[in-house]
Amino acid sequence: RKHKEKQSTSAAAAAEDTSSSNPPPQVADLEKKEAKRAYQLAAAWGGIYTFELAQRIKFAKPLHWVQAHPEDVACANFLAGAGADSFRNLGDYDVVELRAIYASCPARFDLDGTGAKAAWRAALVDRLRQLTSRDRGEVVNAGWDGPNNRRKTTRLPPLEAKLKRHAAYCFPSAGELEARTKKHLEARKRLDDRRTRVETLEKQLADAKSERDAAFADARSEYLQQRYGKAMLKDLAKEADETYKRVLGELGNDVSGARADLKRAASAVANASPSDAEHSQLRKLIEKHKLHQPNPAADAADCRRLARKALERHHQTSFFSPNNNNNPDHGDIDDDDDEGLWPLSRCTFDDDENRGRLIRGPFDPWPDIKRAAKSVVKKLTDAEEAEQRRREVAAAVSSSADPSKDGLGPAAARRKALEALSSKSTADTRRSAGISRGGSSSSLVGGAGPPPAKDLEPVAPKSKRLSRLLQEQQRNHPAPAPAAVEHTDDNR
Repeated sequence: RKHKEKQSTSAAAAAEDTSSSNPPPQVADLEKKEAKRAYQLAAAWGGIYTFELAQRIKFAKPLHWVQAHPEDVACANFLAGAGADSFRNLGDYDVVELRAIYASCPARFDLDGTGAKAAWRAALVDRLRQLTSRDRGEVVNAGWDGPNNRRKTTRLPPLEAKLKRHAAYCFPSAGELEARTKKHLEARKRLDDRRTRVETLEKQLADAKSERDAAFADARSEYLQQRYGKAMLKDLAKEADETYKRVLGELGNDVSGARADLKRAASAVANASPSDAEHSQLRKLIEKHKLHQPNPAADAADCRRLARKALERHHQTSFFSPNNNNNPDHGDIDDDDDEGLWPLSRCTFDDDENRGRLIRGPFDPWPDIKRAAKSVVKKLTDAEEAEQRRREVAAAVSSSADPSKDGLGPAAARRKALEALSSKSTADTRRSAGISRGGSSSSLVGGAGPPPAKDLEPVAPKSKRLSRLLQEQQRNHPAPAPAAVEHTDDNR
């Protein structure tokens, strides 16, 4: 009687706790809300969740079966397609995930003519037995002890932290949060440095292009050729062209060069998951609620509370009823001692310095699962397909038999169109031949200019390089001053 009173009190407390919070949020609802409101809804059902956990659930296809209808799982073609590797690589899952996958598997798969699905299920059971034995610390037989004339026994090695619980189900530790923040800062600094370099090279490229065009213009000037020589102007133009090509090569394009480096840096910042802003917001929430500090006792208490809710929910069934003597948990778990419901060792890991608190899912653990909607495509029978082809052929024949506007049949109209096209091409050919016989084009005629005059008009150099050379020459070799002229009567 006392045991039943405790159970009713615990069930009432659980119901009150559940009813006091908001309805379980869905993913679509959280995406529509603001960040603060979304966090409040999630916190009402267990807290926040990280990008690593969302990515883990997204790509671990077998975990989707936990929220799938049993009939859909039984008919699933999971060993073919893009997600087949996630089913074959059973070594990537921890013992809790394997238990969840096994609980979602049917006893027998449908549409399994080759037996591949049954073999996969046998491999899953074998892998789960191995990890469960190590998780329980079972003792197995070893070699033979000759002096004592008995079989030796040994205890199985404990599970590694990644096989006991994947790190994605824990909040990051303080050191990991700091490392991620530093990584985002380095990516942002790398982007700023490469953007500055591209801007500098683009400015240098514009100056080099202007200098190259000016050097080419000076090399074409006849006045500068007569005064400074063609060789000097040619060397200056070549030097300016090489400088332009060098800067252009350093700037590059989207594949190589500084522009490619900037594109990769910008892509790394834009595609970071989570982004810098998302990580900063998540870090504030984690540090505010002290979720980066590991606490195995609190995690175990949370797991026991959820497990007790599950037992109380299933007490209405015949197997889990307290009055059923076949219930293996009947009388073994007391409200004052929940160690058997969820041992503390399951929340204690070897790499606690790299983990924070366990993440409690914010969604309803007992959702109303319905069968997936399937679209049925109607396929035509052989008779319907033949009738459709006959209608298409009849429509094509009737459209080709229509007379044209000038009263000609289809064959005559086609012949007339070919003649018109042939006459047009002949006229174009004659016209082009007449142009070629008439003389050269206007560009060729205008290209032959008059011969250069002997006395050319002085032209100032456009190239900065040539201007600097002339200034240095004038400083090193100044022009002599004109001689004074004595004015006499005869000169007058």
